[in-house]
Parts: sequence; structure tokens; C-alpha cells
Amino acid sequence: MTKRQLTATAGLLLLAMLLTVLIGVFDARRRVVAVEGNDLRAGQSAWVTATLDELRRARSAFEPGTKVFVNLEDQVRAVAILSGRWTDVPLHDGHALTGRPGEALAGADVGVHGDDIAVGGKPYTVVGRLGVRADSLLSDDVVVADPSQFSASPQRLLLDGPSSVRHYSAQFPGRSVEIIDDSTNRRTNVDAVSPVLIALGTLVVTLIALIAGLQAGRWELRTAAVRFTTGVRPLTTRRSATARVGVISTAACTSALVGTAAARHTTNLDLDVTAAVVAVGTITLAVTVVSFWHGSRRWNC
Repeated sequence: MTKRQLTATAGLLLLAMLLTVLIGVFDARRRVVAVEGNDLRAGQSAWVTATLDELRRARSAFEPGTKVFVNLEDQVRAVAILSGRWTDVPLHDGHALTGRPGEALAGADVGVHGDDIAVGGKPYTVVGRLGVRADSLLSDDVVVADPSQFSASPQRLLLDGPSSVRHYSAQFPGRSVEIIDDSTNRRTNVDAVSPVLIALGTLVVTLIALIAGLQAGRWELRTAAVRFTTGVRPLTTRRSATARVGVISTAACTSALVGTAAARHTTNLDLDVTAAVVAVGTITLAVTVVSFWHGSRRWNC
């Protein structure tokens, strides 16, 4: 490839990577907006009667992101993470709970003394401020991480997580489950429009990666034909072409991952598009190799 062709290939690939990161940011923002609108509920939610110890003993049956809440006071509740981490937390300052007891999340209107807050006479360290913005639906809420706030006797708990009702029923057959219906709280933009936009964006990124790969393979094939006529071995030519496109793909992936880290740091979003970024780079490289290999057979090089 000439310098102009290298620049065009790199530009297309960087565009695909940029769109990938932007789609990731959009999707992460969509999730936290939905969680805020649903009062911190992210998955399938239900009221159950159980103890925290019972749920913890069955934690292997629940999917990552499953958590359980218990109400303590008006707009004050305790949370325990049963599996994985609690990632989709709407925050405008600080960070999510790390899992250590004694941490708390508080809304912007909740009075905090330094970094501490008292709930039921017990001090907690506020590590994050709830709400996508300070003026939010969660501005008066407090969530504490403290297993001791859960009763040793069966009590009414809010279970939330992917397929949580099905997993709970499988582990505790015969127990009553009061499923929370979110139909009246669903937001058209979050639940209907956004998935379509993400799907279309993913399609555009895939097409750009395919075009970049096809163009790179075609341009490398022209150079290969010339190199073949000058006596360069076909295997050497193939290796050289693959290496050039591989370097471009690696550089584009690295740039996208750096941008993702910067977005995660500046937006307080739990953003991870590593798999998508690597997939885009791999598609471009694979299409280039296939295109070049197919064309080299025709050129006999």
C-alpha cells in the first residue's frame, strides 16, 4: 500500500473504533438512566421473604449483578451483592460500592459530615453520590453496604438481577415471589429506541470494518503482484501484507482502548468495550487476509 492508501485504511479503522467507543458510552449511559428511573433496579426484580444467609448460600445459582435490598428507613436501604459486582449504578460523583462493609452511596440532598453519614447510629463512609446528575430522582436516597443490617430471621427483601425470579424459584421451590411489574415505569427512549440505535450503530461499525479490510486486501494485492514479478517469494509477500495490516489494526485497537479508559475516568460509567474493539480489529484483519489470499491465487503469487 502507498502512504495515501495506508492513511485511508487507518482512517476507516479509527472511525470504526471511535463509533464503537461512542456506542459503548451511549449504552452504558442508557443503562444507568434506566436504573435511576427504576429506583436502582437493573434486572428482573421481586419481593421475596428470606434471610440474607439463605440467599448467600445459594449465590452460585444467581447471575453476576444480582443483589438484594432491605428497607431500613424512609429512602434508606441496605444492599448486599450476591454475585459479581454492582456496576450499573447512576453516580455523578465518586465511585460504586467496592463490596467492603461500612460504605455508603448518598443522594446530593443528603447531609454528609465530611465523608461520613450516620444510619441508625452507625457511621458509614460515603464513596459515591447517587444520580446521573445532582438533581435526580435519587437525591434523597441512601444505600449502605452492611450485612448486619439484614435480620437473621426471614424478612421481606427486594431481589434484583438477571433472571433473578427464575433462579430464586429454582433454589427455593414453593416460596412466594411477588414480581415487580415495570411496565408503567418503562421509558420509550431507553427501552425501545435505544436498542435499535445500538443495533444500527453496530451494523455501521461492522460495514466500515469490512470495507477497510476489503480495501486493504485489494491494495496490498496490487503491491504483491509487482513484488511477485520481481522475484519476491509469495510467502514473504503474504507475511509482509499481513504484518502491515496487523500493525494498523493493533494501533487502532490501542487508541480505542485508551479512549475507553479516558471516558471511564471522566464519566463515572462502568464502560468496557474491549471485546467489541478487538472484534472490529479482528474483522478488518481477517477480511484483509481472506481478500488477499483469494486474490493472490488469481494472480498466482
